Amino acid sequence: MNSLNKKLAIAFLFIFMLGSFGLYIIDKAARSRIDNISILGQVPSFSLTNFDGSIITEEQLSDKISIVSFIFTQCEGACPIMSENMSTLQQRFALSDEIQFLSITTDPDFDSLEILSKYSSSYSNDDNWFFLRGDILDIIELSEKGFFLDAKLLPTGHSLNFVLVDKNLNIRKYYKGDEESNIFELQHDIVTLLEQG
Repeated sequence: MNSLNKKLAIAFLFIFMLGSFGLYIIDKAARSRIDNISILGQVPSFSLTNFDGSIITEEQLSDKISIVSFIFTQCEGACPIMSENMSTLQQRFALSDEIQFLSITTDPDFDSLEILSKYSSSYSNDDNWFFLRGDILDIIELSEKGFFLDAKLLPTGHSLNFVLVDKNLNIRKYYKGDEESNIFELQHDIVTLLEQG
């Protein structure tokens, strides 16, 4: 091997090592993102009715990673996009029994159990996604004081955020539920929480 080839080989090896180290640093930083954020609050006590008639309380969130959203079935704007993104997440984590999804209607006067059941069948293919309803005043309180989300002028004035809740009922992070880039970030943070146990 002549001197030029040797120098080129060393240069390529250096570039490869530098690139690998850079990827390692980026991956390490990304994986530590969820570690570096504060716990934003804890899910309070609540009791809502699932589309199948079962009662869901905050105890249902214990020992599982939960993604929570507020929607309503007559919504023609962000809600279908949010539900489609939630469906994508459900499919991506289909093999995990440590993850669940909760969509809470902000229009319980219209969204009966029957309507929520039909809506559920349009997006969900598993029983780990709950479509919940309750008294509107309870929903407003849960949204504003429980998850720290806007709940003005319901049903249309609901938050577009997905809420990531860890296995200890701690609110960890918010993501725009109608933006694909945020869904990728949420997916990554779910994996991080799964790895943390």
